[in-house]
Amino acid sequence: MRSMDLNVYKLFAMVAESGNISRVAEMTGYTQSGISHSMKRLEDDLNVRLLVRDRYGVHVTPIGMDILQRVRKVLNANEELEQLLYDVQGLEVGSLTIGAFSSIAVNWLPQIVGSFKHAHPNIAISLKEGGTAELHKWIQEQQVDFAFCNPLKNQTAEFIPLKTDEFVAIFPADYPLDPTLTAYPLENLTGQPFILSEPSYDYSTTDMLRENGVAPDILFSSRNDYAIMSMVEHHIGVSILPELMIEQRKPHLKYLPLLPRYYRKLGILFSAQKDLSLAAQTFIHFTLEYFHLPARNLRG
Repeated sequence: MRSMDLNVYKLFAMVAESGNISRVAEMTGYTQSGISHSMKRLEDDLNVRLLVRDRYGVHVTPIGMDILQRVRKVLNANEELEQLLYDVQGLEVGSLTIGAFSSIAVNWLPQIVGSFKHAHPNIAISLKEGGTAELHKWIQEQQVDFAFCNPLKNQTAEFIPLKTDEFVAIFPADYPLDPTLTAYPLENLTGQPFILSEPSYDYSTTDMLRENGVAPDILFSSRNDYAIMSMVEHHIGVSILPELMIEQRKPHLKYLPLLPRYYRKLGILFSAQKDLSLAAQTFIHFTLEYFHLPARNLRG
């Protein structure tokens, strides 16, 4: 087996993640046939079947998934080496892939990214939005450098807490809420038309309803928080969302904290097994400054 060009590894990772060779061709400037040839050459050199193709796209084989994990480590190590060499030469270039809840992407990141890009214009930033399970999976698979999300029990990743965010019951703007209520009893949701956050995306609402023995009339479930708010605004049902999520829609909704109260802890999650790049460390320090939190040693 001869050594492979890192570009071939990069193409393999992109094809595996997108499942679409034509899309990768558009992104990279290669021809579809050129990418297909590179994938075939990689399979021949490794003497394994990495990809299977059908009318729905390209899929990674089980052995291909194992190799993909190692390829990502090689690519990450190469980027860290390039970053170090640029740092040594007094240059500041690199890239970051950041995972985040949509509520954080909308309400926190624009200001943080804006300040960061002003100070470090040569660092490219890409953002992947996802739910709790997705973000933790992306950290584990090193698809993102770090993620803005909540922690999970018994997680092995490192977590830097930033802020707590309270869950609230949300209603249409003209909903006849009792004006004396300062918090909305969860039990009052029993039998009410309800729009649920898809449990695979956010397990919190399902858990709190189950813990309190509350059974609303679930009409829809959605992964999209904006779709949930729109359905509530259009009188289809009521729902529960984190307050940060509704920040920009508050004038169009009524909302109250829950009784009992529920909160989520938000912060920065990153792999304990992977050294953060200098660019990632710098971005995290910018975030800590944004929340007026003390700097931390991130070098392990």
